[in-house]
Amino acid sequence: MAPSPSELHHRWQQIVLSVRKEILSLSVDERQWIEHQLSLIENLQTEIHDLFITAQGPNACSRCQGSCCELGQNHMTLANLLGAIMQDKLPAAHFERTCPFLGDNGCTLDISVRPYNCITFICDDVEEALSAEEQSRFYRLEQQLRSLYTAFDQRYLGSSLQGLLIRSQSMAGSHFLARR
Repeated sequence: MAPSPSELHHRWQQIVLSVRKEILSLSVDERQWIEHQLSLIENLQTEIHDLFITAQGPNACSRCQGSCCELGQNHMTLANLLGAIMQDKLPAAHFERTCPFLGDNGCTLDISVRPYNCITFICDDVEEALSAEEQSRFYRLEQQLRSLYTAFDQRYLGSSLQGLLIRSQSMAGSHFLARR
């Protein structure tokens, strides 16, 4: 049986609390590595989002009313949560919604901390609105972004593109920022 919204909310709050505590115990070098990686992620995600805007992505989303976002419940990764906490950009999560970060006016997450799956998904309408050169650039940026998320996955036990809610189920009390 699928967990209830209140169970998911409780699990999410526990994850956020744990990661906040773990950030406080990071060495200066480790924190600098994270901040550098997050800066690179932010830059790439902004470039990808700019392509989305160029292709009139918000109009496409309003036509389908964000049906793609209905699958976002588990997408928030460790890198996203670290960025949101360290930049003080973590909105409240609402697990009674199809995506806990989908608000009345779209995504409540800042572009810099949106999950990889969310920032890199483009529907056919958006992709077709991009020129061949823009499509090529999009997929180049997506590969670069994936490599940055993969670096987190290879470095930290709690990191996975599957998302924190799924990853936390197999961690058996381990720290999210424990090095592999």
